[in-house]
Amino acid sequence: MKEEEIEIFSQLCNIIEESEQISLDVMNHLDVVLEKLDSLGETSRGSGQHSKNLENDINGIINSIMIIMSSMQTQDSHRQKIERVANLINPTNTKFAKAKHITNDECIDLVDEDNLAALIAAHGA
Repeated sequence: MKEEEIEIFSQLCNIIEESEQISLDVMNHLDVVLEKLDSLGETSRGSGQHSKNLENDINGIINSIMIIMSSMQTQDSHRQKIERVANLINPTNTKFAKAKHITNDECIDLVDEDNLAALIAAHGA
């Protein structure tokens, strides 16, 4: 590899790692917020002081969090594209052998390589 390609590859690797860590941090914070909202909803219902406005507010916040989580999935897809570019630059790379989900992501609804390639092609990426 040329020196310029090595530098580009190194920068891409740093972007991938940073993106993965930031995504994990955001998802962890969102999980904490969801747990607190659930607890708040249960507490207010259990005490008999539950109001329809509070329930609507909680549901609105939960919906916003779900939108954020969906955006994070899109961001993860972009990270996977960056990994593919890094692999094109350095095919012998073993650090990012395949695009993968965020560390500690327990989602089992995964897209296989053929479907991912088709999705990327369909979006002109």
